[in-house]
Amino acid sequence: MEIANVIVSGLRIYLPPDNILPKPSTDMLTFAVVKDPGLISDYLLMVHKNGRWELATPNFYKETEQAILAAVKIGDKIWQ
Repeated sequence: MEIANVIVSGLRIYLPPDNILPKPSTDMLTFAVVKDPGLISDYLLMVHKNGRWELATPNFYKETEQAILAAVKIGDKIWQ
């Protein structure tokens, strides 16, 4: 299965179809933007940490772009 992903500011951000989270490589900080239309109408931001996926933030995002921007801001704080 192909999963769309982008690399922005040293971060990999996956946009997985059907919310199937990939096993990411360990060479960079990795996020995923997911949405479950049957459960909630907004997007969630996940981060791959310590070998597992977890919520990066408790916030909900109306648009994919908002979640991507949040990932970049989180990554910015980590790299400083």
